Amino acid sequence: MHLTGLEYPQEKLPLDRALDVGCGSGQNTRCLATHFRSVLATDISLAQIKEATVRNTFANIEYQVSAAEEMPMPAESVQLVTACTCCHYFDMPRFFAEADRVLAPDGIIAIYSLSTPKVYHNGVFATELNRIWMEARETIGRDWGHIRKDVEDRYSDPRYQLPYPGEVRDESHYQEQTLTLDGLLGFIRTLSSFQTMVNRCGAERGETFLQQTRERFHAVFSNGEPEVEVEVDDVAITLRFPYFLLMARKPVSP
Repeated sequence: MHLTGLEYPQEKLPLDRALDVGCGSGQNTRCLATHFRSVLATDISLAQIKEATVRNTFANIEYQVSAAEEMPMPAESVQLVTACTCCHYFDMPRFFAEADRVLAPDGIIAIYSLSTPKVYHNGVFATELNRIWMEARETIGRDWGHIRKDVEDRYSDPRYQLPYPGEVRDESHYQEQTLTLDGLLGFIRTLSSFQTMVNRCGAERGETFLQQTRERFHAVFSNGEPEVEVEVDDVAITLRFPYFLLMARKPVSP
């Protein structure tokens, strides 16, 4: 079996314990359940932990409220520490120090996230649609600050360098989501950067932005003829989300 790209011998499986830090609603956590005898998932948000607990269908997953920099685990007690789409919020030196404390020798640390999705239509990269999408992301991304740059740079800043030798980077995976035009606008509403913009500028500004974005997409699908009606439920826009992953194994002491 290859767990996060680093091989464990079959006789070691299933592994004993994994820790998923910054778990949110538990989407990443649930992927770990079948590979470990037990999984602890933590998040600083009580609301997120409540949501994850409600959704949990695995007897071997436990959720707890905890900061990423204070992991509620004994020393050298887990074989895997993961952090999915959240490290840009962490105090990385403290997070790495805690991960090193709780990881058993030969254990793996893996941090990963999604970068900005690209727009496809009918299976083909849609240049004009992608330009509109990127400009919309740029507008609301101004409220993301340094976090946006860290994600766009795929954690290439030195502070994300893992604390062990032999770091592996993998950018070969992606996930696709196909939406109608209304679905795409709904997705934009869920972005934290959009919510920040609304909180700063007001709900009317947010609705104006969404309407302008809708009109720009509509213009592409109607070939620039505003009088042409476009059935938004028939418009299929695919967002391709690229993943990037950094991982390394804790050395075994001599």
